[in-house]
Amino acid sequence: MPTPDYQRIAQLERELGIGQPKPEPAVHTGPAVCLIKNCNGDDVEIRNWTGLLMRRIHQH
Repeated sequence: MPTPDYQRIAQLERELGIGQPKPEPAVHTGPAVCLIKNCNGDDVEIRNWTGLLMRRIHQH
């Protein structure tokens, strides 16, 4: 019985996107933009149970 070609399987999985983590959507990662002068508020990140960033909220 022939052995599986694991390199070929890995290549096909990469091409099809199987088993690869989904990239996070582009979210502004620079400094917070706030309309209040000299704001020292914090940013809160909301993530789903898989760790995907869903929303970033700026709190004053």
